[in-house]
Amino acid sequence: MFGRFLIVALLLPLAFPLSAEEAFYSARVPIADRSDSELTEGIREALSRVLIRVSGNDEIGEKTGVAAAIMGARDRVARYSYEQEDAQVYLQATFDDVLIKGILRDSDATYWAEDRPPVLLWLVVDEPYSRRFATVSQDGTLLMALSDAFADRGITLRLPLLDLEDAASLSPEMVWQSVTRRIQAASERYGTQHILVGRYVELTTGALLADWLYLDGESQRREQIQGDVIDPIVFTGVDLAVDAMADRYAVVLESSPLTGYLSVTVTGVESYADYSAVMDILRGLPLLESVSVDEVRGDALAVKVTGVSTTDALVRVLPTRSRLGISDEMTPSRLFLHWGRP
Repeated sequence: MFGRFLIVALLLPLAFPLSAEEAFYSARVPIADRSDSELTEGIREALSRVLIRVSGNDEIGEKTGVAAAIMGARDRVARYSYEQEDAQVYLQATFDDVLIKGILRDSDATYWAEDRPPVLLWLVVDEPYSRRFATVSQDGTLLMALSDAFADRGITLRLPLLDLEDAASLSPEMVWQSVTRRIQAASERYGTQHILVGRYVELTTGALLADWLYLDGESQRREQIQGDVIDPIVFTGVDLAVDAMADRYAVVLESSPLTGYLSVTVTGVESYADYSAVMDILRGLPLLESVSVDEVRGDALAVKVTGVSTTDALVRVLPTRSRLGISDEMTPSRLFLHWGRP
């Protein structure tokens, strides 16, 4: 009897805790029931969401190769499990990172690494007699929807503390008037240059209005929307910010990464500890297919890397908080870096 129960248990999809990396390549989607047809459709939806998150492109599914991969998603899933909350069944599907990168590479699509900066939200609600900052206690549904939508696209949403320091730096009226200089100054304490500013109105007719402004220190984008339900309002603001960030950080994967290589020279490598640290950083970059040492001369380490087509793409995926810095002008196939002090 025990053996029969063991066999049944092994055949059931089990829920396992996901690591941070696995969560990046996983999606949780609602399904109607646990039927075979719902499982197939749920896995397809999960793969679509993962590809949108990892590529940074919410239209990735329109690419022919990607569309075909989504249709065959059930044969590509690494593992899945069911969860139930009240009457709603959810499917958690996880995919292999090599598979996801392969789909994007074969489609000449973009890839955006998991290490992404957060977005700070300043949201002002317009009421009949005043304007105020949105708070969890008063606007929890709206803020939770925004947080979930950002998380689905691989971005952490930060909310301001709205404490005395914020009150002294920025008022709801300044945000409503889009005083960007004051907004950016008040945002510095939160450690991100990516800011989403929202103006939100709920009319007596039930219509919802929102004006979204995205700032990143280099550019700004704006979009307005009107609707009767909250989802389009939320997605418009989230897509505005995430699409702008993807344009800046996502890189195109080359379809034949092993046909050529980039030359990277790192100076300031004065010890084995330096050498080991530099190689760990380069080998840890998710886009690179290979990193091989070409030469070590004096304090200069020369390596060849494959997996990206240009040095500009490589620079985009270098960690921002490391001792590696660009030390000289780069060409499309050659990059010069310096290993400096922390």
